[in-house]
Amino acid sequence: MKIHKIIIGSFLLAITHFTAIAQTKQLTEADRLFNTKAYALAIDAYTKAIEKGETSIDIYKKLGDAYYLNANYKEAANCYAKLITPDLKNSDSEYLFKYAQTLRSTGNYTEADKIMLQFNAIKNKDLRASKFIEKQNYLERIKNIAQKYILTNLESNSVESDFAPSFYKDTLVFSSARDTGFLINNVHEWNNRPFLNLHTAKKDSSNFMYLGSFAKELNTKTHESSTAFTKDGKTVYFTRNNSENGKFSPDKNGLSRLKIYKATLENGKWANVTELPFNSDEYSVANPTLNYEEDKLYFASDMPGTLGASDIFVVAINSDGSFGTPQNLGANINTEGRETFPYISESETLYFASDGHPGLGGLDIFYINLQQENAEVANMGKGINSKQDDFSLIVNESKNEGYFASNRPKGKGSDDIYTFIGDPPLQSLNAKINGIVIDKTTKQLVANATVTIYDYENNNLIETVSDENGAFTTALNLPEKKYRFIAKSNSYTDAVKYMYSPKNENEIEEVVLELSNSKEATSVGSDLSNYLKLKSIYFDTNSSYLRVESYPDLDKVANYMLENPTVVIEVGAHTDSTESDTYNLWLSNRRAKSTVKYLVSKGVDASRITGIGFGESQLLNKCKNGVKCSNEEHAVNRRSEFIIINK
Repeated sequence: MKIHKIIIGSFLLAITHFTAIAQTKQLTEADRLFNTKAYALAIDAYTKAIEKGETSIDIYKKLGDAYYLNANYKEAANCYAKLITPDLKNSDSEYLFKYAQTLRSTGNYTEADKIMLQFNAIKNKDLRASKFIEKQNYLERIKNIAQKYILTNLESNSVESDFAPSFYKDTLVFSSARDTGFLINNVHEWNNRPFLNLHTAKKDSSNFMYLGSFAKELNTKTHESSTAFTKDGKTVYFTRNNSENGKFSPDKNGLSRLKIYKATLENGKWANVTELPFNSDEYSVANPTLNYEEDKLYFASDMPGTLGASDIFVVAINSDGSFGTPQNLGANINTEGRETFPYISESETLYFASDGHPGLGGLDIFYINLQQENAEVANMGKGINSKQDDFSLIVNESKNEGYFASNRPKGKGSDDIYTFIGDPPLQSLNAKINGIVIDKTTKQLVANATVTIYDYENNNLIETVSDENGAFTTALNLPEKKYRFIAKSNSYTDAVKYMYSPKNENEIEEVVLELSNSKEATSVGSDLSNYLKLKSIYFDTNSSYLRVESYPDLDKVANYMLENPTVVIEVGAHTDSTESDTYNLWLSNRRAKSTVKYLVSKGVDASRITGIGFGESQLLNKCKNGVKCSNEEHAVNRRSEFIIINK
């Protein structure tokens, strides 16, 4: 069983306290185990109940959740599949999301994306849905930003769960469920394995060697994990179950919440263990991390104001040692899912684990620089992330190395700690770009053309001018990303070309940009549907949900807009007359907005697109209200137009 799921699955360490009462029904016993968070035992009980003929939806929900919270995504997917209706529309939205997550973890991204599109149709205000819609090309984005990492499984890992590393002097302090002989009878009723305690390892010439338990005065008969040390090594913040005198203090539901504690080093021993003032018996607070100045503490919590299962918060540490009021980091970072295990680097880059942002499956590790305005959350890429749970990353930017935990296959235990360095580590490639600008028709070289290079997020990186021979030379130093080159010159239509940066250091790329004189290929008032030879834009019946077969045509529109950056269009959505006028106007407006949203997700500036629903007000044939028409005749009126309103 994956111990980390106890923390990040339901964001609490569930300590079961119940009296042994004789149970006569298998299902009753299974429900009792599930409700007391004894998921591993509940799996066996539900499986036996199913073998005896129990097949209710509720059973498969709970069995699927029990697998999900034990990181057995393949079996969870099998259970969730039984909850999904053929048309998806009547499915429980939360289980649509969970099903999509488990499908990603099994590598079935095509089906997962289909499920997420339906999740968006049902819950389009959900941040997990909107972030998916904004980044439907997330797999390509992850590929584009991925660096080449060299990963090493630490020799200090055990057959149990090892995770949440932190830097302490010249060692790593981490959480582990290994059996060290210390408090040997301290086992978790969830899986009959030792509780989490703090341990330490030190690097020798090539790897990390296990040193033993860290600070027996901090390790108790409860869970301890997730440490954060001050730079002088004299103060530590760490996570522990709500406890008193070393014993669990469960709430009314029998659950022992997580809390952050602080301790100071006195005469070589950790002492003065105190709770932080914003802890509570009603919610969990965990996984602390300090910023470089040590005046802010970041952590994960499900306290009031949380958007999802757990969010990332920050609290000020005042000069007198007191604390301010915790602040939620907001919807740019947090979602209705799970955001947890934050880490702040020297450069004020926040690393965290999430299943709410689009990723490869399970928990992925993401990052965002908190000092940059309008910065976006980005995936760490394949290598660091896998189809399984990847979390608790820390990084030493000066040494270009870091550590994280994962339950990916071929590890030593249920969770292992890995060290990583880049190739090159967390830094840039230097690639020389040689280019020329030519007239597409005459093939003549074009001098004094302005060439601008944009990155994948549409940031203006470099601007240069072609010389008298139409040539330009520049360099790119961002790793393996997709770039857009735009050449401009008077009397020409802009030339656009896309290119991936080289994978090898100092590799030289050649770029040819062809300028065209055909500025009048399209004019104001014309419909791009005709110019681009678009087919119909398809929606599900009575729905604003774009069907997958519409994507290629919409991609043509998006590419045209990106290649012609001054063009402004109006998206007009039209319906047939088979429903009421009011309904059709409402539906067409939603379809227009859905179309605009898709184009924006492909990189088109939202200020260059407007969307209007016309309902049945502009029919192309006789099929108005009261006129009997065939399905084919009605279909003529169901259309989308892309009218150029400015160039």
